[in-house]
Amino acid sequence: MNPRVRARHLLTARIIVVDDHDLARSGLRRLLAGARDLEIVGEARSGQEALTLCKALRPDLAVMDVRLPDMDGIAATRAIRASCPETRIILFTMYEADDYAHEAMRAGAADYLLKGSTRRELLDAVQRALATGNVGL
Repeated sequence: MNPRVRARHLLTARIIVVDDHDLARSGLRRLLAGARDLEIVGEARSGQEALTLCKALRPDLAVMDVRLPDMDGIAATRAIRASCPETRIILFTMYEADDYAHEAMRAGAADYLLKGSTRRELLDAVQRALATGNVGL
């Protein structure tokens, strides 16, 4: 691999955005794409689509809703972590429920963040997830 390309890859985190609502995906894409050293490499509308994308693209991070058609975000987290253990996952949801958050962490999520969070909180969670090898409980 060209050393210049390799150096860029090491500095730029590759991210997929997963939400069944077009507007939510668009908003997440805008928030993340405007940040330095982050590149949106794909989008998915369902848990199964997210799993397929992760297997194909091997992103560094998936930012994913909990409620998704066909496979919820927690089940998708388990499946992605089993198939692509290098991919970190942040569940980004409107559900403020401790049981969801605990289950997400047990499934291997790096973080559980509410959609009411600020841009700074989201970017901080992204940086933490990318910086640590610790995921889940």
